[in-house]
Amino acid sequence: MNCCSSLSKGRFREGEVLDEEGFREKHPFVIQSHSSGNADCLNDRRPSRDNGSMLINRKTFFISLLVLIANSEGLRVLVFFPMMSKSHSILGQGVVSRLLEAGHEVVHITSYPRSKPEPRLKELNVSTIGERLRDEMKNSDNPFALRNLVGKGNVGDSVLFLYFTYDLHRRVLEDKLVVDLLSDTNEHFDAVVIEWFFNDVVAGIAPLFKCPLIWFGSTEAHWQVLQIMDEIPNPSYNVDIFSKSRSPLTFWERIMELWMIFKKSMMMNLVVVPFERSLYNRVFPSIASKRGVTVPSYDEAIYNGSFLFLNSHPSIGTPFKLPQNAKYIAGYHISKEMNPLPKDLQILMDSAKHGVIYFSMGSNLQSSDMSETMKDSLLKVFGQLKQTVIWKFEQDLPNVPSNVHLVKWAPQASILSHPNLKVFITHGGQLSTTEAIHFAVPVVGIPVMADQHVNMRSVELKGSGLVVTLAEDMAPKVKIAVEEILQNPYHKKKAKEGSEIFHDRILPPGEELVHWVEYVVRTRGASHLRSPALGVPLYQKLYLDFIIVLITIVYLMVKFINVLRRKCSDYKSKKLKKN
Repeated sequence: MNCCSSLSKGRFREGEVLDEEGFREKHPFVIQSHSSGNADCLNDRRPSRDNGSMLINRKTFFISLLVLIANSEGLRVLVFFPMMSKSHSILGQGVVSRLLEAGHEVVHITSYPRSKPEPRLKELNVSTIGERLRDEMKNSDNPFALRNLVGKGNVGDSVLFLYFTYDLHRRVLEDKLVVDLLSDTNEHFDAVVIEWFFNDVVAGIAPLFKCPLIWFGSTEAHWQVLQIMDEIPNPSYNVDIFSKSRSPLTFWERIMELWMIFKKSMMMNLVVVPFERSLYNRVFPSIASKRGVTVPSYDEAIYNGSFLFLNSHPSIGTPFKLPQNAKYIAGYHISKEMNPLPKDLQILMDSAKHGVIYFSMGSNLQSSDMSETMKDSLLKVFGQLKQTVIWKFEQDLPNVPSNVHLVKWAPQASILSHPNLKVFITHGGQLSTTEAIHFAVPVVGIPVMADQHVNMRSVELKGSGLVVTLAEDMAPKVKIAVEEILQNPYHKKKAKEGSEIFHDRILPPGEELVHWVEYVVRTRGASHLRSPALGVPLYQKLYLDFIIVLITIVYLMVKFINVLRRKCSDYKSKKLKKN
């Protein structure tokens, strides 16, 4: 896409110009004075006409300045990241930070608000929803606990997962704080940025404010999120986000990927969509009437997105064929300046003679939920290493080896950026694999569920890491993988190569995010970027109508030929009888 031509036609703010790539470049207003005229002006005491013209010029200048200031006001953006997951909140806070840095005003719906108020930021705290859900899980055997996921299939493919995502979004949309915000006629936004997390019903938020909808995909690109902006990609070389396969696919894997799309489509259309449509019709029309607007139908709203951000990049994932209104922005959440490590961790990492190994299973999965057997075996293995091991562990443990240090909270990005870090043992979440490639750290991955299998399979194929299967007896295999990373420079080399590709972009991802938000607003929804595939029914994409017409023509031709042959045969038999 030629950004320059599109941007040059759109409105841009005073005091800003477009660089050669079509991206906005901010310039301060500079009032230049010329020495040749200044002295005369200061010393000239002539009244009347010259002083009058100077007064007019000053008035004109101040009026122009006020106009420029008015035109340079920032956007007002609603950012909707309500997930009860710390990692998802990091992504939401990253969007907020980049928009605030660009001078925009943000209203943020989140389960993890900031500790201190900030200018131009209003936060709606919906953390009580997550707390209630956690309490409900505590009263039962949490199906998402690590000990309950060993040896199981991917929970992301289950009906339980689909119900969980629906129920979470239902609770958020019915929350009084959220309803009051959406109903407030004094609230207006230039754009809405919404995390898409296996739920489409939140698409009804943008029409309430008559502003563009910008989707945010928190994982690698996949068919479920791409279909709301374009079409389902070919499953013969694009795997499902919860698949364990990786392209190129075998014959059986291609069949399974096709079956996965069919199965999930049936589950969504027969189970989830009816609930979502009912929720949409129960929530949004009543709020719209209070605001004096009308909302489109559920089926129209979900395909009305103007843009899609994807928290991925070809250096760490699959180079998907994306529509023009979808962009990779992985790494945008990482600050340019790292926060310093806590003093104890700084001393620990600086003084580690043989380097440091960092082990974390992320924010959703907790190491404390491992079985006693798994905990003990891992501690025993880590104690056999000469490296210092920092293990993010949510509880205290007895009999911890001297080289192992348990921390209940870890500043992951700051740890990964430390030059003495040698290996990162991770569950393979999208944030962890992104941060690892950002800082060129090789990894040992223990994928558990959801997109972690796809992420780690990609890392392994690219050479910057190894995969260990989650199992009760995995500790010896973890040790073998760690020693392979430490002893074989190939993995560190591939991590550095991947990191160079990751950083080699036209713009840093945070600046690109801001650019596209502003661009969508400036072009009133960027409708010129919308994929024409959205308006083509599936039967036309598959040429089913053509096939039916072709079969009909062939059938009629065969019929005609048979009739003609029969008549010819009858004619010949009659002629023989006469003879």
